[in-house]
Amino acid sequence: MANITPRRDKSGNIISYQIRVFRGRDASGKRLKDYLLTWRPTPGMTKRQIEKELERQAAIFEENCKLGNVSTEKPSFERYSAYVVDLKKRNGLKAKTLVRYKDMLKRINQEIGPVKIQDLRADHLNRLYAKLAEPGQNMKTGGPLSAKTIVEHHRVISSVLAQAVKEGLIPYNTAQRATPPKVLKHEMKTFEVEDVQAILEALKSEPLKWQVCTHLLIATGARRGEIMGLKWQCVDWKNKRLYLRENRVYTPETGAISTSLKTDENRYVSVSSHVLELLKRWRVEQAATFSKLGITPFGYILTAEDGGPMHPDSPTDWLAKFSERHNLPHINPHKFRHTQASLLIAEGVDILTVSKRLGHAKVSTTLDIYSHVLAKSDEKASDTIDGLLYRKQA
Repeated sequence: MANITPRRDKSGNIISYQIRVFRGRDASGKRLKDYLLTWRPTPGMTKRQIEKELERQAAIFEENCKLGNVSTEKPSFERYSAYVVDLKKRNGLKAKTLVRYKDMLKRINQEIGPVKIQDLRADHLNRLYAKLAEPGQNMKTGGPLSAKTIVEHHRVISSVLAQAVKEGLIPYNTAQRATPPKVLKHEMKTFEVEDVQAILEALKSEPLKWQVCTHLLIATGARRGEIMGLKWQCVDWKNKRLYLRENRVYTPETGAISTSLKTDENRYVSVSSHVLELLKRWRVEQAATFSKLGITPFGYILTAEDGGPMHPDSPTDWLAKFSERHNLPHINPHKFRHTQASLLIAEGVDILTVSKRLGHAKVSTTLDIYSHVLAKSDEKASDTIDGLLYRKQA
């Protein structure tokens, strides 16, 4: 039977209840440390509501104790988050995501790191989010962090606490009771068709390697790292498609490395005959160059001067300088990805096909990112129905 003890503040007001469950004795007969849970009633609850909920919480806690789902360990958030990150790393967390987690946890731990995870409350998190929204938090601009970035911090905290719930350290995920800022949706920035045509025209005067790199980004809608990871053996010349299976990334901790694709699912992406012709020309030129230098390349389509894979950041740097040379809009490789998706949706390609081509884990991801384009497509669908069914009656 659980033992319940009210805990009071200096004025004698009950602020919480401690639920204690007998844990048993060790082999020598010494009483083991009891299982403990602190429960705080929600403000505004009546006495009857508190009694009823306290009884329920005690019953749930006692049952979890019997099932072995409750731990007596009380680690700080900082210590436990380090354990969770290491656990995720061993389970295949992507290198760039790992670096991102660690960067965010530096800020998080400054505020809530010393707090025991069992003692962590929603107001702790809300104060953290408020602090992150203050000027000076963004090291690059000196301003506050954006709502999107703060929500990313919230998700890291939630992920850590979800593991604690899974391991029986806490009864529920406190992050689910916190209130992170709302993120306003912004339309993805894309190129107009005329912009892409201008880019393609300007490319004709550039080295063939960079023509190939840019055409691959435009034609496939693939992520930059996926293009950097392409090898010649990934080209299916007969069926006019590329096999995306390797992602090249860079972090200060690891340097440039190869990882699996973002969703861990390899995929084929069809390309046009024009792109394949560029690839054939580049394969001949690349082989001749390395043969002359006596270098055996590593098999990548896009290579550095030593025959190894090109640095993952190289396309971003080159495209920025390329756009300046030709007085073109600023070019970010990822913008080609958004452009392709928007054009395909606008032209009526079904969302499942677009989602698979982009390599999204779920169709819902595609629907969420490109909802503004889908809204325009819905208007087009309405006009089509109007033309087919109603105008003929006029």
